[in-house]
Amino acid sequence: MTKSECNIPRHLKHFLAEYLTQVRGYSLHTVHSYRDALCSLLRHLQEKQGIVPNRVTVADLSAENVLGFLNELQCSRQNSDATRNQRLTAIRAFAVYLQKKDPTLTGDLTGLLAIPSKRTTRQVLGFLTRDEMDAVLEAPDPDTWSGKRDRTLFAAMYNTGARVSEIVGMLVSDVTLTSSGGMFQLRGKGRKERALPLWKRTVTMLRKWIAANHLQKEQPLFANARGQAMTRSGVEKRLREAVRKAGETCPSIRAKRVSPHTLRHTTAMHLLQAGVDITVIAMWLGHENIETTHRYITANLELKEKALKMLQPPSGGDFRFRPGNELLEFLQSL
Repeated sequence: MTKSECNIPRHLKHFLAEYLTQVRGYSLHTVHSYRDALCSLLRHLQEKQGIVPNRVTVADLSAENVLGFLNELQCSRQNSDATRNQRLTAIRAFAVYLQKKDPTLTGDLTGLLAIPSKRTTRQVLGFLTRDEMDAVLEAPDPDTWSGKRDRTLFAAMYNTGARVSEIVGMLVSDVTLTSSGGMFQLRGKGRKERALPLWKRTVTMLRKWIAANHLQKEQPLFANARGQAMTRSGVEKRLREAVRKAGETCPSIRAKRVSPHTLRHTTAMHLLQAGVDITVIAMWLGHENIETTHRYITANLELKEKALKMLQPPSGGDFRFRPGNELLEFLQSL
């Protein structure tokens, strides 16, 4: 196969539809993320270079064109460094795939693969206090269908620390409710599964929710008004409304930016403050690398204050450096 014969559109279809899932075993969430990044690149090439997506070539995937795309993400669309790096990761993955399919393309793809990721500043994790979390849980109207759903949804998210993608993908069959307790079976990133226990309060709420709606095992646990599984944006919208209402009774929450992932951080932080071992929290959240979980220790001011109290301040008065005569003479001679 010559470079001119390399059919990039055909390879792109195979890369997304078969290679990522069947060969690499990536989840659909990852595939969709890669798809969005590559589609954005193709649209950029069409708008800025006049390159029709169906006729894109290896030469069009030059470092210059890809850097132009990445710069546009940050300059025109105000994307963060992290988002820019994620888009680059997807494009690199496709370039590596092309190399494997045709090693003669290595020279054309060297520039693209040499584009470095940007160093990012890791922000301090945002989380809610216990009073703020309670205010959010109590905010939805218990007298409406959507309010009951939201109360149960937020309670389940706080109980488990589940990612929003995990919670919206749950079926009734993923929940086990017994007289002594309950359990969630979550499917996380990389198709990893984990089972998490439920508080009695959460079990009670879930049992009432399932019974009141006559939910069957194959149905979504948390559905929208049309009976379909809630979407990420749907959960975000309902949480924003709950936070707005919670601000009426808990003013401190008004200054915080609360997202579904904030509830996940809150679960982890409250477990840490309760003395739960960091390795247990890592398993609870489904972290593959425990270094990810160590961020909560860094962000936990309460633990830092406790550590400071355990360290006694130095005794004695203020210490002031007094240089010897030789040093004074030397400095004066300069």
